[in-house]
Amino acid sequence: MISIVIPTFNEKENLKELLRRIDSSLSGIEYEVIIVDDNSPDGTAEEALKLSERYPVRVMLRAEKLGLSSAVLDGMKMARGEVICVMDADLQHPPELLRELYERILENEIVIASRYVKGGSVEGWSPLRKFISRASILLARLLIPKVRRIRDTSSGYFMIRRECIDPELNPRGFKILLEILAKTECTRIYEVPYSFGLRRSGESKLGLGTMINYALQLLELSSPFIRFSIIGALGTLVNLLSLYVMRYLIGFEHELASIIAIEISLLNNFTLNDIWTFRKRRRGSFLSSLLNYHIANLLGIITQFSVSMSLYRFIGVESILSQFIGIIVGFIVNYSLSKRIVWW
Repeated sequence: MISIVIPTFNEKENLKELLRRIDSSLSGIEYEVIIVDDNSPDGTAEEALKLSERYPVRVMLRAEKLGLSSAVLDGMKMARGEVICVMDADLQHPPELLRELYERILENEIVIASRYVKGGSVEGWSPLRKFISRASILLARLLIPKVRRIRDTSSGYFMIRRECIDPELNPRGFKILLEILAKTECTRIYEVPYSFGLRRSGESKLGLGTMINYALQLLELSSPFIRFSIIGALGTLVNLLSLYVMRYLIGFEHELASIIAIEISLLNNFTLNDIWTFRKRRRGSFLSSLLNYHIANLLGIITQFSVSMSLYRFIGVESILSQFIGIIVGFIVNYSLSKRIVWW
């Protein structure tokens, strides 16, 4: 059986046509539709309950607007089918494609309705909207290695076998497919081309808050090396700012200022990596991990300090620039050893 999960908010005007077309497309196939409504003021949930007398529809009414991905997850928990389909109610996802998605899922584990494989397209988008969509997908493919062969990682229309859904999905992200692809162990993935249609009624869910959440989701799902690099860049700023304060405001000699700045940045980087990059991977207490982090970074610390001191004392390079070059030289060593010793 297919369970079709449809998150809704103010989609009353679309439901009757949507359910009629779903029923026509899946004629002869057992299915259910789960409407997850975030308390739409236009009466979407009430309309869905009326239509449940004609179609196999169940309704989950949530007390407030809690977000698209959490609605999908709640619907998945309620679903009874071995195959789960996610689609929107705004008719931009053509229900006529459901049968082909179903036929493909029989031989695959995840099937994506894709706008960006050969034969796919979008209708009525402005150049800016097209750019945002393409850029978001490109960023995902750059930052998340597991999705690099997927053409439409942000599709909201897909079908998946229940066993491919990771139980620890994070409902914060807007594009739940991206998180599913990043966390699943399933590898048989197929993309079916389709034309993303024009919205008939209701309002678009795309806004500034959505884009910010997407950016945060990308960072959360990115590889540990990417996150380690981001924190390393922040640690570089902390290091150089600390050096500036010690060297030029307090008046310490370069070597002492360099050592203090390195230690401050180490504490900053360890804390952020512990709660973000390698979350849930720490072995032992906070203090023992901090000690291991210093041991793992000892070669990098020595490298950074030696390069910084040598450039300053023997070549005459200015303090800040000397320290910056030392940071760059020690970075790869720090990452490699930290991953193997602290958060293995």
